[in-house]
Amino acid sequence: MNTLQNLEEHAPDLAFELPDGKPVVRLGLILTLYFKHGYTNDTKKNVLACFRRFYEEYQNQLKCLVYGRHQKLTSANFDKAQQAILKSGGNEEFSLFLGSAADETEADEYSLSAMNSFEIHGDKLRSYIKLVMPWGILKETEGLSRFQDWAVYLCDQVKAEHGYGGLSSILPFDYHSYIPTEYQLAQQYSGLEVDSMPHASSIELLDSVKGVNWLTVLGEDFVDLLGGESSLRQAFSGRGDVELVPYSTGLIIRAGEYPELGKTENGMPSSYVAVNKIVKQIRIPNPDQLHPYSPYGDGFEEESTARWYARFDQDDRETKTPARLEAGQPCSVAGYWFSPAQSASRRYFSQGEILPSFSGSNWGDTLWYWSGEE
Repeated sequence: MNTLQNLEEHAPDLAFELPDGKPVVRLGLILTLYFKHGYTNDTKKNVLACFRRFYEEYQNQLKCLVYGRHQKLTSANFDKAQQAILKSGGNEEFSLFLGSAADETEADEYSLSAMNSFEIHGDKLRSYIKLVMPWGILKETEGLSRFQDWAVYLCDQVKAEHGYGGLSSILPFDYHSYIPTEYQLAQQYSGLEVDSMPHASSIELLDSVKGVNWLTVLGEDFVDLLGGESSLRQAFSGRGDVELVPYSTGLIIRAGEYPELGKTENGMPSSYVAVNKIVKQIRIPNPDQLHPYSPYGDGFEEESTARWYARFDQDDRETKTPARLEAGQPCSVAGYWFSPAQSASRRYFSQGEILPSFSGSNWGDTLWYWSGEE
């Protein structure tokens, strides 16, 4: 069974309706990007260009607008919201949302949302933009390329500093009572991004990234921290399931052709684990809880949040293998290893075999990463 067939088989288990048929939790495809300078006029214009394109492309599906209040979407009130945002000052917050749900208690199939940062905060706060589409577009002939085109376009427009994209539980705009559902599903499926509160992360994801998923977005500064584009391409050159897609100010790392649910009993998606091996060094070290206290049931608290962020670090525990070994050390576990210090470096080592060093690499010291047994 291929990845898309597996997704189609399990997708119904991740959607929930009320007795009257109202969908309150959907499985969706998301892209969330964090960026700087959301208070400037130029950035506001670029963000609004994203909303206009989204409106033009999906107008038939869209029903609601949230700007100040939740209201029915019309071209008139959409234009009014845009004009108000363009006239707003650098220290005036704007939060804009277009969605397909009829009201705030229903989960959207399509939505685009954004919130800006304030000039007074400078670089101490990030703005964000988030795209939601139904996962089923992946089954369409041009669906995969359409979503990737949107990802590159949004990254270009906002000059994305970092972000992520993949499968996620889509909750209603008024999401609070469904936090326990998001929590429970995330315990069962490692590929589900917990993303009901992207606004809450805008203050802490400054010098670090949230982590990896199907799409991992890295702006130029983060790419440089990982050794540069050429080093990243070398790091993944031995894997046919990891692709690097450039945008104007960074790279999108795509782990696998399609996103994976990562059902717990099936193990972690190997391509996600491979990307995580490289990216985790810039992952946020001490994240805040993913959920606030919820009177409706269990949510992510401090300990479970830490486990969720480290979920793709499974290679260390499952294989009892170090995350990496330095050149000159004996191979601790027989199998395939790769080094970002040289392209096409992935090869089989026997236990005890000395791991070689590559001189003159832009990556620096030669480090070897576990890449599996096959």
